[in-house]
Amino acid sequence: MTELTTDIRNEILALVSEFHWLLDHGHADKLHELYAEDGRSVGPMGVMEGREAIKAWGERRSKINAGIVRHFSGGTRVYVEDGVVKSTTYYMTFRDSQPDPLHPASVGEFQEEYTNVDGKWLIQRREIVPVFGAENAAKHAAKIAAGSEK
Repeated sequence: MTELTTDIRNEILALVSEFHWLLDHGHADKLHELYAEDGRSVGPMGVMEGREAIKAWGERRSKINAGIVRHFSGGTRVYVEDGVVKSTTYYMTFRDSQPDPLHPASVGEFQEEYTNVDGKWLIQRREIVPVFGAENAAKHAAKIAAGSEK
């Protein structure tokens, strides 16, 4: 059974932070590197199974003008459940494509599970759970899927 140490907690927090930085700064094409080979992403963007599917999505997002997006996250709770390291992170997403970019486009939770591969923590499963603004998140996901400009 995995014991949650300070080192593991810090590595998970760094992984969560790196994910958002890459996404918000035009490097979505590198997000797949943070996932296990058989990692899974679930949410408004659909279900992506495996690192290659996540890579394809990230490359598509990096090629279009998704506008300025910032994810503000915090309150990350890292814990072990049934021997699996997990976390829940609260988020607010702001987009310049919103009618009022000073109001969040969506608010919710990132629920993640992790695996350790050769001493490195990676995302095994990530679920994006919008609590407020799910319609906005779905519209943005459709734009990304279509490869359209903002």
